Amino acid sequence: MVRAHAVGKQSPLIAATLELLIINLMVGVLSALALQGAGMTGSNTTGDWLFGLGLAAFGFMFGTFSLLMSQLASNSRGATSLSYLVLGALYIARMLTDVQNTDATWWTVYGWIEKLAIYGKNNWLPIVLMLLLAIAVLGVTFFASAKRDVTAGLLPSRPGRQRASRLLAGPFSLVFRLERTSLIIWMIGLFVLGVSYGSIFGTVGDLMKANPVMAKVLGTAAVNVANRTVILNFAATLAIIFAVVGSIPAMITVLKLNSDERKGWLEQLHAKHVSRARLYSSYVVVALINGIMALFLGVLGMAVAGTASMTHPLTITRILRAFVGYLPALLVVLGITAVLVGLLPRLQALSWVVPIYGVFSLYLGGLFDLPKWAKQLTPYGWVNRVPLSRIQWGTFWWMTGLAVILLLIGYYGYAHRDLLEN
Repeated sequence: MVRAHAVGKQSPLIAATLELLIINLMVGVLSALALQGAGMTGSNTTGDWLFGLGLAAFGFMFGTFSLLMSQLASNSRGATSLSYLVLGALYIARMLTDVQNTDATWWTVYGWIEKLAIYGKNNWLPIVLMLLLAIAVLGVTFFASAKRDVTAGLLPSRPGRQRASRLLAGPFSLVFRLERTSLIIWMIGLFVLGVSYGSIFGTVGDLMKANPVMAKVLGTAAVNVANRTVILNFAATLAIIFAVVGSIPAMITVLKLNSDERKGWLEQLHAKHVSRARLYSSYVVVALINGIMALFLGVLGMAVAGTASMTHPLTITRILRAFVGYLPALLVVLGITAVLVGLLPRLQALSWVVPIYGVFSLYLGGLFDLPKWAKQLTPYGWVNRVPLSRIQWGTFWWMTGLAVILLLIGYYGYAHRDLLEN
């Protein structure tokens, strides 16, 4: 309807760019003001604003990458998949520079974050580089937008088969096929992330090199025990990140039930003898596969790389306690998302508050001295520090039961409300 009026071809892209700029600038300014209000020991005004504006510039830069991907792909799914691919490739490039040549950090966009040297040298050059790269990418994006047809991407779409496979005979296989590329990207990304964290286990727990006097006083056996405790405590902290990040693809899949319906992509399914229970369960099962596999591969990557980097390695099964321990938390978060999708579809975006607050309260809560009750406002806070501690099976089962109840409530709401199609 917008294009039916007297607007230019670039108007939607200009609007998206302005929105991207305003949102990131607001986030950056609010972050800087929050840091100044916190008054943390060792902080200063320059560092606070460098952090805030650096966050804004970094977000805006990656936003321009997504805008460029949207010109290459012909639909939102393809653009999202390409954006994740770029994100993963840049992260792997940064990881390789850390392992092989730290002098090449300046040539990776993730390395620019480190080069900010916040509260140290307070280097503003990386922000300038982020903005220059964002402007260059925007230039390419507007050029690509001018060359492509409306509703089409620059990358040609592959012709489909003349006859569908039998594997596409139902809604589950259809949803799984649509999410296949995204699933592969998330699986590879989480495994690589786990490997990158696990590869430093040997350095994190090497107390004997850090303090040889302690090694002589306590003895080798005692130091090895201390090393293991430090590594397990570090792994327990990282497990929070894997649980939150693993929740993201699962939540995205469930939220697509409404977005696909609103776009009219499910009209042909609704016109057939496909019950809402079957359609709802298809999205939920694919979401469960996405989330569970993402969490498992993240922890597995950390376990494999961690044991390989340690002189006295832990067992992989010990580290995999993190997967089992945080699995119910992931399921509960998915259940909360399903409830909003079924009962309050207009407010389903509120589900993102859960993982965002989970990272803030559990990963950064110690910096702000948050009380215990504040850390337990999300399902992630109900889990003990696995793999450092044993799995609390009582908590495991009642959280799993709660997740099942929430998924059933979500289905009830979805089955008894009107469709969202225009």
